[in-house]
Amino acid sequence: MRKSRPVISLLTDYGLRDPYVAEVKAVILSYCRDAVIIDVSHEVSAFNELEAAFLLTTYVKYMPEGTIHVCIIDPGVGAGRRGIVVETMRGDLFIGPDTGFMIPAAELLGISRVYEIDESKLPSRPSETFHGRDVFAHVAGRLAAGVEIEDIGVEIDDYVRMRLPKPVVGENWIDATIMHVDRFGNLITNLRPDLLSSRIRSKELVIEFKGRAIRCKFMKAYGLARVGEPLLTVGGTGFIELAVNRGSAAETLRLSVGDVIRIKPPPEGEAR
Repeated sequence: MRKSRPVISLLTDYGLRDPYVAEVKAVILSYCRDAVIIDVSHEVSAFNELEAAFLLTTYVKYMPEGTIHVCIIDPGVGAGRRGIVVETMRGDLFIGPDTGFMIPAAELLGISRVYEIDESKLPSRPSETFHGRDVFAHVAGRLAAGVEIEDIGVEIDDYVRMRLPKPVVGENWIDATIMHVDRFGNLITNLRPDLLSSRIRSKELVIEFKGRAIRCKFMKAYGLARVGEPLLTVGGTGFIELAVNRGSAAETLRLSVGDVIRIKPPPEGEAR
């Protein structure tokens, strides 16, 4: 029986204007021509490790077991931070900088071991500004081709850990953090629908942010709101998002990743 082709996912903040993504893929394929490369996103906000960490947690469970996740959001490139490979109990591998943002997703799959990449075992590189191509792509390609992790790095236990922010719950309010803005301008938060429904039972809600307040309803789908009307809904990530039907909530409300919104019921007697 033919061995299944290795699957490699790419998450970067490179965008698609420049040849950076193509160069990363080219290096990987130079080691393993039949690798299946999945472009998760190359539009993570530049240098935004918080957004990258959140996105990783939303999609890793849909990837085939044993996927090699190449994660390149690297504001500290060339400044002394380590490169690592995280091995998980499911068999997935995470490759990227030792800045912590890969850890929440890896923990979902169960971290088995973490290795520091030994760069002396890799080809010399022309600069210190493109480790995505010159370090992480070489490691991903070699692992996809069957090289053992022990031949690439040494096991460590002092890797950097990141903790994603959790919603803050008050007596009659919940503060949720915006973790991602999708291409439609939907503001995806860190709030799960079960927490919202257990704390706030009103379908009409008040959203407070930056000294402003708006009213909206919780709806099952965007199209149930009027065009241009704001709403809360459960998006494809499984998290609550603040949206504007056929519009951009990010542009309309001037909110972005890292901003906090407070969700609360309307004053007593005003809920409908």
